[in-house]
Amino acid sequence: MRNIFLFFCLLTCSCLNGQISPPDINVYNKIAENQKKSFLNKLKQNRSNAGDNYDLKYHRLEFIIDPDTSFIAGTVTSYFKTTKSNVSHISFDLSQNMIVDSIIFHGGKINFNLTSSDELVIDLATTLILNSFDSISVFYHGNPDSSGFGSFVKSTHNGTPVIWTLSEPYGAKDWWPCKQGLTDKIDSIDIFITSPGIYKAASIGMLIETTIQGSNKIYHWRHRYPVAAYLIGVAVTNYAVYSNYVKEGTDSIQILNYVYPEDSLAASNSTKDILPAFNFYDSLFGMYPFIQERYGHAQFGAGGGMEHQTMTFIDGFSYEIMIHELSHQWFGDKVTCGSWHDIWLNEGFASYITGLTYERFSSYYWMEWKKSRIQAVTTQPDGAVYVVDTTSVSRIFDTRLSYHKASLLLHMLRWTVGDSCFFAGLRNYINDTALSYKFSTTANFINHIQTSCGKNLTFFFDDWLYNEGYPSYNILCTKEIGNNVKVKISQTQSHPSVSFFEMPVPVKFKNNIKDTIVVFNNVSSGQEFTVNIGFDADSVFYDPERWILSANDTIKLVNNIIEKQNTEIILTPNPAVDFVELTVNQNQHFDKFELYDISGRKIISYSEFPCCQSKYKIDLKNIPEGFYFCRLFINDNSLIKKIEIIR
Repeated sequence: MRNIFLFFCLLTCSCLNGQISPPDINVYNKIAENQKKSFLNKLKQNRSNAGDNYDLKYHRLEFIIDPDTSFIAGTVTSYFKTTKSNVSHISFDLSQNMIVDSIIFHGGKINFNLTSSDELVIDLATTLILNSFDSISVFYHGNPDSSGFGSFVKSTHNGTPVIWTLSEPYGAKDWWPCKQGLTDKIDSIDIFITSPGIYKAASIGMLIETTIQGSNKIYHWRHRYPVAAYLIGVAVTNYAVYSNYVKEGTDSIQILNYVYPEDSLAASNSTKDILPAFNFYDSLFGMYPFIQERYGHAQFGAGGGMEHQTMTFIDGFSYEIMIHELSHQWFGDKVTCGSWHDIWLNEGFASYITGLTYERFSSYYWMEWKKSRIQAVTTQPDGAVYVVDTTSVSRIFDTRLSYHKASLLLHMLRWTVGDSCFFAGLRNYINDTALSYKFSTTANFINHIQTSCGKNLTFFFDDWLYNEGYPSYNILCTKEIGNNVKVKISQTQSHPSVSFFEMPVPVKFKNNIKDTIVVFNNVSSGQEFTVNIGFDADSVFYDPERWILSANDTIKLVNNIIEKQNTEIILTPNPAVDFVELTVNQNQHFDKFELYDISGRKIISYSEFPCCQSKYKIDLKNIPEGFYFCRLFINDNSLIKKIEIIR
């Protein structure tokens, strides 16, 4: 028999000062679709050809963009430090349809080759030693290839032209020479966007100044935190601009919003609703990662949103999209997945934090969030969270797996290890100096959770992260003597990669007065438990708070406490004093007699009776006064009789 423990959950809910909208599972299809489209035809190419012989320190990005024309001209000046000896060539990622005008190094033009594999190979005309600090400028122009959608888009809104970028994961090279692999964040950047004066240009970081240059304006944006190339974005159109502010201790953080003028009223009524979530994330994971700058939104025409660092690009201002993208500033931007195998570290975390926001501010919507995610994942029997095949765009940004199942994995991990361990592990992970403002892998996260909990969780991650499917439970609860309930938990699996999902299984017992939840440490199918619930239950419920990803579950309560009136078996005297005598027919074999108190505790048990007798005498001299249950085992059957002992 396994140990069990009682679990009582108290959920404290608060109400938002603003508006909170119900969960909308369809928004994740929009978000994932963006990434899929910008991924097309890129994965089967080399992911990043940029060399590993240098470390990027700084970019000065100077762009000329006119929303009337699908065109970009730019100068990208890169400061770098060599990481190897004898460096005579360096390279950037750049789409081959772009035109490189010249490259300047040490004041002179140098040779280069833009290859068919989108690699800009640069001959430095000299050899740099290890740890050399140097810079190079690339002058280029062209009509960026968006691979059909996403990375550099010219469109319109309400008849006005707009250009925006969307680079995750390998679209940055479509519109500027960069190092876009998941190995080297740029320590610091300045972005200068020159566009016609009737437009405004949005980007990441802080707007330092706007300069008039003839009929044009130059927008200077500065960002002083490490950033991955795919998290840099620019957008240009006739934006309306306004700000919200969120209190951060004695200070406040600006939330800067660039929105289409025709949508500005609706946007201003919506963006303020994320302010409580902003403070909530601070309390869970530590201060906003880019506290020295600000956060914001820039409206664009793609569906869903994209978590550009400090400036989310967003199509509309639905509550769930806004809080999802905001949470990415911690999980995805501050700590970024170190490979596309590990995309769940970005999307699964942001999706679950969205759920936590509903838990914090609306218990009703929290239940709806869990219900809809479980239903979405269990529409198919297979699928792992961890991405094995990174050549498949559909698999990497699979909404069901990389978003929904990944978020439920975190939910079940929290359930398995407990809130204290779970949230301590998350905080340690997100604030680890080896990972903060850098890249992370699944192994890094698992190590933090296991360290926080002091236990090996290999069984959990093998089942839920690396393997496929989900369980279905069949639970039989049998009422026995004195509020005892025997519980048998059986399990089948939707996919053969997992032979058994080892989980703590919650069962709720209830009558019209009382209820309790018992959690059973279920480690095998068909495992049986006996628990005293302290009252007579008339109904049972499996996983009432929806902690476990499962489907097609059944649970049943049956009553085994039946006082049978059998004239062939006589128990006298009743009430009894010193003994009780059992009378049975000669054709019946008396196997065992057990006496229980009203709490279900076994008091005595007799099993050695002479054969072929009709009367059996049971000594009760040492039994205290009170009511008891007798369980009689006769001819391989059992029955219950009630007896009173008096003194």
